[in-house]
Amino acid sequence: MDLESSYRLCQQITRREAKNFYYAFITLPRRERRAIYAVYAFCREADDIADSNADIEEKCVELDRLRKRLAVSAAGDPQQPPDVALSDAIARYSIDPQDLAHVVDGVEMDLSITRYETFSDLSIYCYRVASAVGLSVLPILAGGKHLSGDARKAGETLGLGMQLANIVRDVAEDIERDRVYLPQEDLQRFGVKEETLLSGAMNQEMRELIAFEIERSRNYISQGRRVADYLPRRSRSCPILLATIYSRILDMAEARDYDVLSERLSLSTTEKLLLILRAWAGMLR
Repeated sequence: MDLESSYRLCQQITRREAKNFYYAFITLPRRERRAIYAVYAFCREADDIADSNADIEEKCVELDRLRKRLAVSAAGDPQQPPDVALSDAIARYSIDPQDLAHVVDGVEMDLSITRYETFSDLSIYCYRVASAVGLSVLPILAGGKHLSGDARKAGETLGLGMQLANIVRDVAEDIERDRVYLPQEDLQRFGVKEETLLSGAMNQEMRELIAFEIERSRNYISQGRRVADYLPRRSRSCPILLATIYSRILDMAEARDYDVLSERLSLSTTEKLLLILRAWAGMLR
């Protein structure tokens, strides 16, 4: 597949699957936007392998193949259609392939881990499946320029906050798959039993737990927003918009009296487009 066709394929994958991310990406200039599509398509493939109906052994084999494809793509020898664009994006923007390798490591954790005892344990997972994605995108947002350690730390923090928001949003969906990402130490602290998650019935203990997790997520998102300060003006709206979208999800949970079990939280397309317009307006000030 030629380069332009590969980029179009990655865009199609992103538009179909990315939901919140796609709306944030369209605020960027075309060249940076399509490079992010290539990164997203890779991460999406890793996630799809982990969530497929294949047995665990087969999934591990497929993830190892994806790691090898990443390595040869980073070396300039892409083997699959979407990898042509990924290889170009890595070379053009000096993306560290290790950040993308961490994403594969993260989704692989879902093959064997369904509970996290402590927040520290969960943070490792969040780093791999969320922060590492952001860190692979940062060089694109920076136009290929070198980023300081402070910039990467801010990006890591934003990714952690966004993944915590995902965990709050998806409590009901995850328990149906026998996954509980809320740390066990938090459930014990607030006296919440897994039976409560399974029943879908909110109680005071559950509300206090979700309120705690929301505040934790908000703190990380608030700290991580400063990553925009390290980016060119044309790229700042992207992380700010993502922070705003995920903060809005937390606001919705709070407005529902912390009920994350009866109905999945999501923003309408209209609301996302309004947030984009506000982000662009803020960038032009």
